[in-house]
Amino acid sequence: MRTCPECLQPVEDEARFCGGCGSACAAPAEVPPDPFIGRTINGKFKVEAQIGQGGMGKVYRARHLTLDRPVVLKMLHRIYSDDAQISQRFQREARAASRLNHPNSIAVLDFGAAEDGTLFMAMEFLAGRDLSRVISEDWPISEARIIRIGAQILSALAEAHAQGIIHRDLKPENVMVEARRDEPDFVKVLDFGIAKITAGADEPKLTAVGLVCGTPEYMSPEQARGAELDARSDLYSVGVILYQLATGDLPFQSDTPVGFLTKHLAEIPVAPRVRRPDLSVPLDALIRKTMEKEAGRRYPDAAAMREALLACAGAVTGTPPPRGPPPGGTLAIDISEFEPLEAARVPPLAPTLPPMPAAASSSSRAPLILGGLAAAAVIGAVLYFMVGRPPPTAAPTPAPIQVATQPPPAPPPPAPPSVTTSPPTPPTSATTTTSATTTASATTTAAPVEQRAAPRPPPPPAKGPGRRAQAHELVKKGDGLRASGDVDGAIKAYLAAEAAEPSLPALQKKLAVCYQQQGETAAAKARYQRYLATDPPDAAKVRLILETLQ
Repeated sequence: MRTCPECLQPVEDEARFCGGCGSACAAPAEVPPDPFIGRTINGKFKVEAQIGQGGMGKVYRARHLTLDRPVVLKMLHRIYSDDAQISQRFQREARAASRLNHPNSIAVLDFGAAEDGTLFMAMEFLAGRDLSRVISEDWPISEARIIRIGAQILSALAEAHAQGIIHRDLKPENVMVEARRDEPDFVKVLDFGIAKITAGADEPKLTAVGLVCGTPEYMSPEQARGAELDARSDLYSVGVILYQLATGDLPFQSDTPVGFLTKHLAEIPVAPRVRRPDLSVPLDALIRKTMEKEAGRRYPDAAAMREALLACAGAVTGTPPPRGPPPGGTLAIDISEFEPLEAARVPPLAPTLPPMPAAASSSSRAPLILGGLAAAAVIGAVLYFMVGRPPPTAAPTPAPIQVATQPPPAPPPPAPPSVTTSPPTPPTSATTTTSATTTASATTTAAPVEQRAAPRPPPPPAKGPGRRAQAHELVKKGDGLRASGDVDGAIKAYLAAEAAEPSLPALQKKLAVCYQQQGETAAAKARYQRYLATDPPDAAKVRLILETLQ
């Protein structure tokens, strides 16, 4: 059934004229049949139907004639099969995947070239859904299910990393979830098309220094800079996936690839618990730790992260969660704790920015491969190191600080000569009435200070060196709370420090970072602007942060 271009009435496909208005209707254009459907590739695989398509090739369901089982055929477009570099990358994917012998990794069954020279790869057929469909169709997803899916992804990565393979393009579309009899969410990690193979000196290096490969929404900061990668880059991508599973949305939003790269480099994601308040504290802390900007502050490897993720299951089943942060360091995300990059790690600024491809849609999220993103890398690197570094090792939360709640009482004034100290008697004259009143007043003045209720929050000392010392103690307390993941408590401590000593510029910066982490953009901007009003030495960098908050 077609639509008439004049009256928009439905028209039968065979009709030459519209039955409503009589206008001539052109016959529908014939779509040429797919040349591979119905063919047998290399005498083994009979192509049955197309099930997917990308910019560089198509994916088919086929049947292995010898084994009589369904398989997936991934076939490059013919024009790309003649490209030496693309052909090498396709072969690398086949080799990378074939090295993996793990139940949560896709199994490659065969690889070769069809009769016309088209490169193909045969893989096991999975009858499930990719994780992006699971998120869109099943969200909200329970924590037990998040942990179950994430643990299997990390198990597959642990095997890949042990084989010297870094995936570099982890995203929900590359994770299949299949319901099996003994496992409702059986996970398979797919698509090692831009995998980096680190093992073996004879492997050709297909990625030049400074080339950015991957999908912008899930790239690690070091990947966005075009820096050398290790396994912890994949862990960052897993953190983004867990964030999306927990909240139903990405941690950052942008309309362009460079916008995503810049945000991964510089912007602090809103804590998952802000978007999903019922999320457990251990899982929230794990996701934030995994998305640390600095690779050294994440988990050291996939196995350690998987162990920490499984430990979060205690919060779901009712088992008391372990006290303190899980193994691997502090939990708080804080861009003030990053040291400047060495000059050798910052790519040189190119004279012009090369043309950017169109932004990948949220549904396709096609991998991005950009050469010469030096300008974006430099911008991101500058944004990445915005604020000063607090102590590298988070101290345990100090005991509550005992501060004076009232200035020392002034000594009572000397009693007038006419006041009597004898017990008051019934008023017989003006003199005795004055004596009784004055005695009561003196008694009230001499009452102990300890009997007064202490106001909360305590007012700061009126003046003197104790005021600044009290503020510094409260700042230390706030730093400890922030390092332990209690951002709300840190904000309260910093506000108390500000009340004690408003002239500390660093407080404005610390409060801005906390508000930014809590998703309170307006409050964060206001604090950054107060900090700028003090004319700090890093004013240019803070202005760049404010631009990202617009």
